[in-house]
Amino acid sequence: MSLPSRVEVLVVGAGPTGLVAAITLAGLGLQVAIVDSSTRNQNGSRAAAVHAHTLEILDSIGLAKPIIDTGIRCRGVVLRGTTDKILEVGFEQLRDITAYPFSVLIPQHAVEGIFRERLTTEGTAVDLCQDERGSGVDVRFDDGNVVNARYVIGADGAHSTIRRLVGIEFKDPRTGIAFDDSTVPPAFYIVFADVYLEEPLPMGIHRDKLSAHLDDFLLFVPLYDVKGSSPKAIPMLYWRVGYLLPASGPRPPRNPSMEYLQQMMDARNPWDTRITILSVLSSSSYRVRAAVASTYFRKVGDGNILLIGDAAHVHSPVGGQGMNLGICDAVAVAHAVRAHSDTSSDTPDPKHPERDDVLLHYANSRRMIGVRVVGLTTGLTTLLNAGRGWRRILRNFVLRAVSYLPFMNRLAAWRISGLANKDL
Repeated sequence: MSLPSRVEVLVVGAGPTGLVAAITLAGLGLQVAIVDSSTRNQNGSRAAAVHAHTLEILDSIGLAKPIIDTGIRCRGVVLRGTTDKILEVGFEQLRDITAYPFSVLIPQHAVEGIFRERLTTEGTAVDLCQDERGSGVDVRFDDGNVVNARYVIGADGAHSTIRRLVGIEFKDPRTGIAFDDSTVPPAFYIVFADVYLEEPLPMGIHRDKLSAHLDDFLLFVPLYDVKGSSPKAIPMLYWRVGYLLPASGPRPPRNPSMEYLQQMMDARNPWDTRITILSVLSSSSYRVRAAVASTYFRKVGDGNILLIGDAAHVHSPVGGQGMNLGICDAVAVAHAVRAHSDTSSDTPDPKHPERDDVLLHYANSRRMIGVRVVGLTTGLTTLLNAGRGWRRILRNFVLRAVSYLPFMNRLAAWRISGLANKDL
């Protein structure tokens, strides 16, 4: 597919966030193109949950049902010290405020597959400059193609080219440390692997809930292998396992082997029954970092640059907020662009800068939510990795107290579900 020389909206990046932005923009009647370095879905151990508020947002564009039909309905989160349950947060207690009192456990590649059925992508953005004609901005690609767009939406990930080219800072809002500052050691490393496990598993590992053992952090997320399955096929259950490691120890391999993963499992498994890894579908490790863009909107001449998803914010994966936050960004930015397009003209008018208020409102409101989510996930990560001694005892005491306080338990469910961000 050839790229157009002129388009109203250009979305750079075709992960779940970029795809949802393009789908929503097209549904609102805007001319949109989406580009990425690859048309193939190559995601491995990434996002694995779609929460209640995100399902509400997806329902508005007709995409909630296929997500629900493909994944596993997750009724809650169970936290254990070793084998003793210290807290269970049930999502069904939110049924009075949402039509989706559950999360859906579904691998990111399956989410992208559902979204990609609507769209085709190609190209790699490598340069961005102001159009000399004073209308929009030009995005120049590595093959020499140039696309002029009035709106450019950067959905190109944590190492966003769009964000870098317009000079938007990307720092941890708590510490001020730049995302790309490699001289600062991380607080934690995390290892994720999608694996098949030998049955039967211990009773405390649930097939319809997230299960986490905190004393030596070990996470179990049930997922369906939907790749290539027909509607009549019986989905195969596999597991995403996660290990949280302090940065003070040895750095884990980039793509941990089956032997490494099994050694970690044997060292952390609190049950009497051995948990055996039969095969590994994918594995990855990375350092846990947080950053939020200094702004989600920048004017370039008469063009408008907007950021969404990981290009705007990154944080710990604990709590499963990343993809959810990005999808909500995507729908919000599409409606902001539609409103801006309706109230402004193609000719720049410096006498009426208020025409950009709708884009500034998007940027400010979504950035506030991004900062809030960074605080939530950072706090959860620190809490779950409390170490040993009195900190572990205190953490387990606090979590047990939450289990006996209905208001606090409901508050935890509300925050995890994303519904806390609904009216911001």
